[in-house]
Parts: sequence; structure tokens; C-alpha cells
Amino acid sequence: MHRDNGDGFKIRPPHAGMISRRQFLQRAGGLTFCLALAPLIGYGTAEADELISTRDKRAIQFNAYVHISPDGTVTIINPAAEMGQGVMTALPVIVAEELDVEWDDVRIESSPPFGEVYGDPAFFNRIFTTSSRTITNYYERLRRFGREARQVLLENAAEEWRVPVAELRTTPSLVIHDKTGRSISYGEIAAFAGTGAAFDGGEPITFKAPETYRLVGKNIPRRDLPGKVSGSAEYSMDARPGGLVYAAVSRAPVEGATVRALDEHDARSISGVIDVIQRPESVAVVATSYPAALKARDRLEISWHEVEGMSDFDSGDALQQHRAAALDLSRSGFPWDTQGDISSLADNATQVYAAEYRTDYVYHAQMEPLNAVVSVTDAGKKAEVWAGTQAPANTVEAVARILDIPVHDVKLNRSLLGGGLGRRTVPSMDFVVDAAWLSRVLRRPVKVVWTREDDLRSGHLKPMTAHYLRAAVDTRGNISAWQHRVASDESIKMLDRPSYEAFGKVPVTSMLGASHHAMDRTLGDAYDLPNRLVEHVAMDTGVRLYPVRGVGATPNNLAIESFIDELAVQQNADPVEYRLRLLHKSARGRRIIETVAGMAHWTRERHERALGIAYTHYVDTVAAAVAEISFDQKQEKITVHSVWLAADVGLAIQPDNVRAQLEGGIVHGLGYALSERITIKNGLIQQRNFHDYSVMRMADAPAVHTELLHSDRAPTGVGETGSILAPAAVANAFAALTGRRLRHLPFTPDRIREVLMT
Repeated sequence: MHRDNGDGFKIRPPHAGMISRRQFLQRAGGLTFCLALAPLIGYGTAEADELISTRDKRAIQFNAYVHISPDGTVTIINPAAEMGQGVMTALPVIVAEELDVEWDDVRIESSPPFGEVYGDPAFFNRIFTTSSRTITNYYERLRRFGREARQVLLENAAEEWRVPVAELRTTPSLVIHDKTGRSISYGEIAAFAGTGAAFDGGEPITFKAPETYRLVGKNIPRRDLPGKVSGSAEYSMDARPGGLVYAAVSRAPVEGATVRALDEHDARSISGVIDVIQRPESVAVVATSYPAALKARDRLEISWHEVEGMSDFDSGDALQQHRAAALDLSRSGFPWDTQGDISSLADNATQVYAAEYRTDYVYHAQMEPLNAVVSVTDAGKKAEVWAGTQAPANTVEAVARILDIPVHDVKLNRSLLGGGLGRRTVPSMDFVVDAAWLSRVLRRPVKVVWTREDDLRSGHLKPMTAHYLRAAVDTRGNISAWQHRVASDESIKMLDRPSYEAFGKVPVTSMLGASHHAMDRTLGDAYDLPNRLVEHVAMDTGVRLYPVRGVGATPNNLAIESFIDELAVQQNADPVEYRLRLLHKSARGRRIIETVAGMAHWTRERHERALGIAYTHYVDTVAAAVAEISFDQKQEKITVHSVWLAADVGLAIQPDNVRAQLEGGIVHGLGYALSERITIKNGLIQQRNFHDYSVMRMADAPAVHTELLHSDRAPTGVGETGSILAPAAVANAFAALTGRRLRHLPFTPDRIREVLMT
């Protein structure tokens, strides 16, 4: 951090034709607000009947999400992808609560990929499990579907007994008529309700009072865990249709490169090899076993055409260009968040401070290798797919596109995912398309499995970033003006152009977490910075990018929370007290800061250890974390001993699962903080596996203590919260311990050494 000796703050007009962030919210509905505007379409129609028929053919469809069989089995349809976050239980629990069904009677099935019925309106009515928004965006819809199905049960019972609906009530899986003492099970109603069991909107809907909840807010055992423990859970890797063969694929090392020359002679000599098949951008070896395919692929000799502008790309040089762009105040940025007038305040400030921060490329590093099985039949006119995907429509569309067939001729068998972190939303669905085009050529089912080396070499990366922040501080120590410039690529611009354009061509992923005028219901829970300019400086490296867990919020939070800490030090203020002052308009934010400080015993003296704090308001959640670290100077190693995290998540659907997500996010975020980085030289990713792309190891994981602060709000997002907070908390703890500031994520030994030597 340094005092700024520039010419004060200046606001520049945005580029001609560029929309403002306010216009973006009005045009695109933000990422959340359009939920209230989108109709709940698709249920009670003949089309829905066909799309959402369950495996239980006796079941009566009460609406798109609820099917009840005469034996009392209630099938609840789950639209989201289960990748370890517990959504396969959390979403059905919302339905089951308002339906008032016995949880043991519930069976859960994944939805088909059709957005018309199951899509998330915040993502243009597509099924898209990402961005910490699944519970938030589906909550009102699912409780309404559950309540409407219960109303249909009541109406059918009333008609059968010829009594007013108002005289009936439900207990779990039963309709009760207190006047006569009669009761009837949901299954019995389904037996005579027939196909007319649809809500007609005639009766007003009233939801259950929270104090009567039996399932929501309770620790309901997750439905996906027993199978994972026993090994019976099905992943796409387990699919083995008849006649299956295996493929290993060599892909272009640089986006856009094509095969220049191929020598396949040695590869074909391996026992079990069926064929070597070439496309412009890849070469595949197909064999009777996966080991044979891998062994043969290693014997391929391939040379690739160079890609202009990428073959000499160096990530270190590119980061310096990012830094220069962030510092160049003559270069206009996109005005993401503006308020007040900061141009004239520097003259009235006691001091103007400035600081820089940087972050490297990051890789998804999901645990399950990318894999898919595709069987193309009917002379290439139909396809069946087995894949773990966060974006079913993207998967179906990618297969239909490569095969040149209609999407309704692609059948998707959705499976569990061994982690996703955004990688399994990529529109190209490259790992699925590999299997599709090979199956078409071979006319038999093909399984493609990417090795970890494949995944790293062909990774879709989180963008590198450079940040320049300035703050004017008045005579009372208050921040009178704030400027934050973020230089980065926009991660969806190149590989998901339709979404980029649908969001108004604004840096929606890059600038998440950078706003102090929140995009969501946390309005007022940001720091009070009445005069501010937060802007994005667009870079265009040509590197293959896509959102990774935490997207722009992780580097943005590192910059904001580190800078706030530095300002507190300059004002001789305690970092907790300084944040409380900045949150004077937010009772929610102050409560979180006070809670986490109490959990960590913030004021207690530590021996050879120190604490650092970080705060965020993200996807409606308000949260703060405190990290306790020590530093071994001989080994140049930061050890994180404990992390305390407090979060206001509104209504916690499954409290234990929310805690697990927050704790897992902290551990993941510590990997971002201490070791995870991708470097590129001559256009090629340098890392190969987990020996040189180091994720957090169990031996290094700290004790994580979480506390949920409940409120009367609807459920808020938690999937990324921990990963957003962890790096800044560690950075601030290191500064408290050593008096030196780490400004470049991750905090590698060489960067620590450099900071301590200056």
C-alpha cells in the first residue's frame, strides 16, 4: 500500500454504446430478480406429461415435481445436478415440506433436461446448477409446487367425502377430517384421482408457518450419501451398454490449433486397438479396454499447427499487461458500480492511499475425471448419453449439434457428479462430444475418459486479474471516496458467447463481489462507501477460460478486504472495529462481524500466531471468516490452524449440509490462497497433475468452526462463500503476524520470500 500522489479521482464517461450496470440490471433482470417475473410454465400439460413421466408407471402426476403412486410412494423430481453439495435432498425437502408428506415415503428422481419445465429463470429457463443459486432461485417455485399438490389432494378428498375443503387438514401423507374422524392416505387419493389431479388455481394458496416445519430447517439425512458410502451410487463412469469400446483422445494443446501431421503406426501395434480416428482438432485411439487406448495414444506422434498470437503466449508477461492496464487511469473501464462524485473529493481528503493486488490463473480441479458414454443408433439419427453434467441442455445441444440431429432425438441419462466447480457447464461439452462423434463413426457405444493430465492440459481456466484500488480518507478517518479497477478477461465471453450477449455484454462474472450496491437482497449489507467508482478494464488474452468456483468474487474479495485492512492499519484502527464502522447501516453485517470476532476470541493475545478477518455479501448471504495462522520462516510455509466462519443464510434448508458446504468452501479457498496456480509458456499450460498443481491436502486442512445466524429471509446461496473468504482472511492474518502484505494470489514461498526481503 502507498499514498497516492496522482491527480486525485477522475470519472471518465463510459465507452459509446456501452450500457451501465444499472441498465444491465434493467435489461437482463440481474442474476436473481427475473425469478419473480418468469412464469411457472409446463405443468399440467400434455407435453409435461410426456417429459416428466417417472419410472413408476402407476404414479399420478399432480404437477411437474410431484407424482404419487397408489401404494403411497411420492416421487419428487429434482432438477439440479447433485455433485456433492446435497441438492438432491435439499430441493425435494422444500417440496415435501409444503406437500406435508412423510419423508420415508419420498423417492427422488432427476429431471429430464428440458428447461421449459425445470429451468432456472435466472439462467434463461435452463437447468444450470452453478453460482450458489440453486436453492435461492428454486425455493419459491418448489414450495408452491408442493403446496399446490397438497391442495389437489385436499380437493380430491373433499369431493370423495362430499365435505368442504376447509374442514380438511393434512398430517404427513394423510388427509384428515376431524368432524368425522376419517382419514385417507395420499396413495388412496392417487388411486381414484386419475389424470385430473392438477391444480386449477381456484383456491388461494397459503404456505405453512415456519414454526410448523418438520423437514425444512432440520438435519434430514442426505439421500445420495448411502450409495456413495457403499459404492452402489451410479456415475457416468459406471455405464456399460452392450458393445462398449473405450477411447483416449489427444486434443489440440492450444485453443484453435489443428493437426499438421500424424504418425499412428506404433499406436496401431498395441494389442486391443480398434482404430485411430482423426479430426482437425483431435486424434482418438479406440480400443477394447481403456488401458490399451491410453497405451496406444502415448505412441501417437502428432504435430500441431501454431495459432497466431498464442504460440508465444506467456502468462507472466500477460499479468504485467493486466497490471499496466489497471494502473492506466487514462484507459476507460466499464462502470460496474458508481455512486456520488469522487472527482472533487481528493482535495478535501487528509490522505489518499492506493494499493495493487494480482491473482493467477486457476483450474477447476474437480475430483471425478471428465468422462461420458454415448451410443449413436438408428443410422446416426438417435443418441443416448450417460454423463454427469451441471448443464443438461448444453449437453443435449452439443451432442445434437455434432451429430446434426434434433435435440429431441438425444436421450440424456443424468448421473451423479464427482464434483463440478463449473467445469461441467461448459457449452462445448468437449468431453461428451468426444464420445458422440466417435460413436457415430464406429456405430457402437463409446466411453471417453480424460486423464488428469488431459484435463489440466485442456483446462478451462479462471481468469488472471490485476487490481488497483484508491481511497480518500477524511480528517475523521472515514473513507470519503473509493476507486477499484479490475483488469481481467470476462470468462464467458469467448466460449459462451450467447450467455455473454444475453447478459448485455457486461463483465458479469468478472465483477461479482466487487459491488457495494448489491445485485441481490443484500442491498445495504455492503460497506458504506457513498462516493465510489468500481470499474472493469477488459482484457482479451485468447486463453481458454470459463467460470471456476468463486468466479470474480474470490480475487475481488482479496483486493477489497486486504485494502480495507490496510486502511484500518493506516488509521490505527482495529480491523474488526473499522469494518463495524463501515457497516453502520447494516445490522446484518455488524451482527456477522461481531459474531465471528467473538467465535475467534479476536482480542486474545496469541503467541507466534495472528488472526485475519474477511467479510462478504454474496448471493444474498452475509458472511465473515477469521483465519488463525503461523509462519515457519525456515520452511517459508504458512500454516492455517483454525478458521471461524459466521454466516446469515436466511432459512437454512438443511443446517448441517449448509455448514458442510461452508467448511468445504474454506478448505477449497485455502488452496486458492496457498498453492493453486496455472502458468502458461509458449501457449502451453505448464502444470501436469496434482504434483505440480497443488490442492489443499488433508494434513494441511485447519479446524473450521461455523455458526449459522438464522433470519426470516428466504434461503440464500452458500456454495462459494467459504472459497471467497479464505484467501483474504489468510492475507490479513499474515500482515498482522509479519507486518508485511501479500498481494499476489497464491501466496507461494517465493512470493512470501520476496515480500519479507523488501
